[in-house]
Amino acid sequence: MLIWQGKLDKNLGKRFILTCWAMLALEIAAANLWWTPQGVKGILLGGIIANINLFGVFRDTHRIVKYNTAAVYYIGVLARLVLAGIILVTFLKKFPGSFSILGIFVGISSVPLAFFLMLFQMLLTRKRMGEHKKDTDS
Repeated sequence: MLIWQGKLDKNLGKRFILTCWAMLALEIAAANLWWTPQGVKGILLGGIIANINLFGVFRDTHRIVKYNTAAVYYIGVLARLVLAGIILVTFLKKFPGSFSILGIFVGISSVPLAFFLMLFQMLLTRKRMGEHKKDTDS
């Protein structure tokens, strides 16, 4: 069982979504400098699918609390996974050669990269807050 220790930030979900979109924008900007147009389109397709998927993740986490079971979360994950697969295969079949498979994976990686960026920022902030607390206690 997961136990939350500490205060829950009410705006964390919104900041995470904004960070994911910002990370996707940075990936696209960098890819425009060094990659092919197919790679950039792949990053855009993968990133849009991954970032839109976040809204479903947040909806399903609220359903866990509402229905008091994790099954609704996993059903939502499976449905979104199947839908994302259908969308990706449709784009790859409908427009052959227009999207880079590697670019799609790089675009999808914008979400975990944003997660690790926010985690790193939280760790630094907590460390600074702890140092500030020690200074005020003296």
